[in-house]
Amino acid sequence: MSTAVSSVKKIRTFRLHARPSAVLRNLKALLDDAQFTPELEKAVESEILAASNRLDTAALFGTVTPAQSPPWMGPLWGPAPDEKPPVAHTVFVATIGAAFESELADALTRGEGLRSRLLTAIGEELADQAANFVERLVAEEARQESCELEERRFFSTSQDIQSALDLLEAGRLSIGYDAAGHLSPRFTRAGTLPWGPPAKKKK
Repeated sequence: MSTAVSSVKKIRTFRLHARPSAVLRNLKALLDDAQFTPELEKAVESEILAASNRLDTAALFGTVTPAQSPPWMGPLWGPAPDEKPPVAHTVFVATIGAAFESELADALTRGEGLRSRLLTAIGEELADQAANFVERLVAEEARQESCELEERRFFSTSQDIQSALDLLEAGRLSIGYDAAGHLSPRFTRAGTLPWGPPAKKKK
């Protein structure tokens, strides 16, 4: 299948580390009455350490200019008020793989309610970190072109997510999107990184 991206880059097996503070924030949102005891904080640290052995990280990303842009990306080129439109978009998908999700499924099967929520909180943080990893790489590419990245945008509609996966041919990394509206593997992020116009050189 042909794509509008001249070169899609693939990266496998990059290292991630969940931030305990971010995991605790995620966990607070998942628990009705969160009591962050020293024991819970130790459990967070222990599960974060164990998670590193269950990761199968992967990412795909490719940069699109307005001339290359497929029709579904049309709305992405509209600038905010008083701003210039992006000169490019880097479409990306990043995942922590399916092994961590399997551990979560096992915890749910065993009825481990608190641990399953803790694993969910860690998975969400690691997925965010996977997106951050891609953003750092693309930011360096943008700097080489005298550009700066604007605010990252995650795709939220089914059409945009599926179109992005098709554009990047994400199926080759076993990344998909089902009819129920779920990315697979679960802890996956798909979005775009807009490139701001090149900075004017000082005279």
